[in-house]
Amino acid sequence: MISPGFTLCFLLNGDDVLMLHRRFPPNQGLWNGVGGHIEPGETPQQAVIREVVEETGFTVDRPNFAGLLTWDGFEIPPGGIAIYTAEVPHREFVNNHEGDLAWQPRDWACTAPEVVDNIHVFLPRILAGDGPLQYHFSYRDGKRIKDTISELPEDFDPETPYAPDFSYYEETRGENLLSFDKDRLQINKIEDFLGACYWAKERSLEMIQNSIHNSECIGIYHQGKQVAFARLVTDKATFAWLCDVVVDEAFRGKGFGVWLVEAACDYCDLHGIQQSLLATRDAHELYKKYGGYIPLESPEKWLIRFRPDYN
Repeated sequence: MISPGFTLCFLLNGDDVLMLHRRFPPNQGLWNGVGGHIEPGETPQQAVIREVVEETGFTVDRPNFAGLLTWDGFEIPPGGIAIYTAEVPHREFVNNHEGDLAWQPRDWACTAPEVVDNIHVFLPRILAGDGPLQYHFSYRDGKRIKDTISELPEDFDPETPYAPDFSYYEETRGENLLSFDKDRLQINKIEDFLGACYWAKERSLEMIQNSIHNSECIGIYHQGKQVAFARLVTDKATFAWLCDVVVDEAFRGKGFGVWLVEAACDYCDLHGIQQSLLATRDAHELYKKYGGYIPLESPEKWLIRFRPDYN
């Protein structure tokens, strides 16, 4: 069953469409609709309403589901986008950090070379009143090589909450890939990372390997090279401990630590884990701001069994 992880919305007013000139990958430098990630547990409709408010300032109560976009061979892993349209009563929008917004003629949005080219395939049909269809695009070497238009899959339901399989969950941002796939982990890099950390510098390679085997692990890779790592020790139901969050010194300040924390929290939310803990010496504000972590309300209830002779 296809579970789209993104939304794309075309806001309409008269003969114009509100378009976004993208500042970041994918499709950097091209015009597109607005939208973004569907959070775990959100339906596509809930997500598109949230994204439209965040990116434009418009509130749309009942966006119209217009189709499903899927792909293979593109710069981000295969996935799905739920496409929506919505009429808005005025033209006053609020700009956002993703790019510059502008009202564009419908004909221009459907044909202009400055627009993401697959939009030329589906937007004319949608604006002409075609019912929801699946639009699948195949790419090779950065170019679209095949378009397939078909009925929606029988088991596809646009009202199903998004539930990514975090055993294989991956997300690409430009030249950077975040993945939960342990087969991608580069143990020698992780050994170097942890050897430079005050809390893990005494760990042996065997201990590091055992800890990875018994944890959920998150890696970030820049052009195939591992540049960040984190572990979640969890029963996948009631409890998780976030630990060993580390970013290569040469790649700090690029948001990778935030990305790791957000991915770990998404994992916990997906599995309904109510209680997630961590310990930090100097990064309290990072975890508060991006993970919602707070100090223990009743630290007197918590006990620790510590064996310093175990390295």
